[in-house]
Amino acid sequence: MNIGLIGYGYWGKILLPKLKNFGDVVFVCTSKDNYKERLKEVDWVVVATPNQTHYEIVKDCLNEGVNVFCEKTLTLDYDKSIELYQIAEDNDCHLYVDDVFTFRKQVSEIKQSLDGVQEFDVVWKKVGRSDYGKFIMSNLYSLAWHDFYLLYQCVGDKVSDIVKIDTKSRLQFSLKLNGKKVNFIYDRLSEVNEHSINNVSLMHDGNDKDAIMSMFEYVFSTEDFSDNKKYTLFSAELIDILRKKLFENVNVVGGGIFGVTCAWVLSKNGYFVNLYERFDDILSSASGINQYRLHSGYHYPRSYETAISSKEGQKGFLKYYSESILKDVESYYCIAKDKSLVDKDTYISFLDKLGLEYKEVNSDLTKDDALQLCLEVKELLFDSDKLREICWDLLGKYLVKVNLNTDFDVDDLDEKLTINATYSFKNYLSTKNDDLQFELCEKPVVKLPDKYRNKSFVVMDGPFMCIDPYGDTGYHVVGNVVHAIHHSNTSKFPMEPSHMKELLNKGVIQKPAHTNIEKFKETMRLFFKDVDSIEHIGSMFTFRTVLPNRDFDDARPTIYEFEKPNFITILSGKIVTCVDTAESILGDLTNE
Repeated sequence: MNIGLIGYGYWGKILLPKLKNFGDVVFVCTSKDNYKERLKEVDWVVVATPNQTHYEIVKDCLNEGVNVFCEKTLTLDYDKSIELYQIAEDNDCHLYVDDVFTFRKQVSEIKQSLDGVQEFDVVWKKVGRSDYGKFIMSNLYSLAWHDFYLLYQCVGDKVSDIVKIDTKSRLQFSLKLNGKKVNFIYDRLSEVNEHSINNVSLMHDGNDKDAIMSMFEYVFSTEDFSDNKKYTLFSAELIDILRKKLFENVNVVGGGIFGVTCAWVLSKNGYFVNLYERFDDILSSASGINQYRLHSGYHYPRSYETAISSKEGQKGFLKYYSESILKDVESYYCIAKDKSLVDKDTYISFLDKLGLEYKEVNSDLTKDDALQLCLEVKELLFDSDKLREICWDLLGKYLVKVNLNTDFDVDDLDEKLTINATYSFKNYLSTKNDDLQFELCEKPVVKLPDKYRNKSFVVMDGPFMCIDPYGDTGYHVVGNVVHAIHHSNTSKFPMEPSHMKELLNKGVIQKPAHTNIEKFKETMRLFFKDVDSIEHIGSMFTFRTVLPNRDFDDARPTIYEFEKPNFITILSGKIVTCVDTAESILGDLTNE
């Protein structure tokens, strides 16, 4: 028998030597490797990847007619589990889900201990990784799954009632199963390790060698997996029911990077999330019409708060969105000789204080007589199209329901927890209606000489400009503190001049009827060499929303607040802070 193993993390490394006892392991790969080309070489595939990847991988294997052993849980959604079993049946394949506890010696003892008992406890103490205690989502899929399929075998499958007990931590709940009350107790603060059902210990050494070998011996020698299917689907359905009992539905309004990130982070951790976006795609407004710079602090010498939050936000952003980062980009920050609000010495002192890397250079692309300083720095840029692809992938993996071309119904505000991430439209939902500064900005896309390829320049700090690579197109996006702004108002809502309305949030518009491109070019020629002939590819237009009357420090903080117990409003700052913001909101909701 030929076997393929997809997933070679902690558990995959434990499974591999055991699989070799049952056949030839033809390939070992990760979920990101191109496993599809190898499927025709194997009879069975063992899937030991993260839970959110199971559905797509298992579906690929079954559609190729390959038998699948999948680590628990099969999917994060009961309906998708049903779908996979149907695909297996249609393709005459076996599908088996890890039930290693079934093969433990204690199972018969548990059955005996539950005979005639009307109420008993399922206990996990000191469950290991710190995130287990923090979010019940991981408990349901990583811990309770074992208990559910054991209880199916020991007690039965008729669930008559589910009661939430601990409303703060969501780590204690009970259900009635065939008339017996089962109390689930998870305690990560305990000083002892314990996993027991009705005081029958299920603790093990972590490898479960004998049980794993017994399980694989059964899987690879048996044709009837109907029992495994029954308690797999029972466990999956029960988790769906519990999630609905333990977590409320959440509306996230606004499909920019902050709304999208909040949506999948909350959904990943148990909440049922609806995301509303009024355009026909996510990241269509300010998140997608930008300079695409992943700020790490260099840009804000007059706002230490913005600089430090940008620097600290990088870790979280890169954890999930690193594949959107452009490769081989050189980044430079320059200080203008005239009209700069920060001098050379002050700026260097600021960088040292923040611990940011830099190297003073003489660039052959800049005009020395216009600059007092040119630094090569360690700042990243991202590709907005790739970022959008990653966002769609995360929304899909964590089962966020995305409603495009949809205006949010304000009548739902009082019914469900709602996160207002609408940026320039913040006050259409907000109850506070604070004044904001709305700037209708133009972002020209230009073709520069080849020597500028993969180079980013920022001239600061004051009424100056920047040029940044535009994805992998070979073009650049141009910014300008003065000329980019076609209209500005400080009010509750943005004002859309009638002559600009058709240009807003439409992507790159060739030969726009209204453009400041000649002023952009004029400023570029002040600081850069060999830019006399600049090809204007087109321009993008969107609203930027900032705090009013902050020109003195140019602060761009990300602010969120609970306007009501079930209503959160985000005023987003720098894109790099989106993950930190989402995880902070999750933490606040968990604590509440």
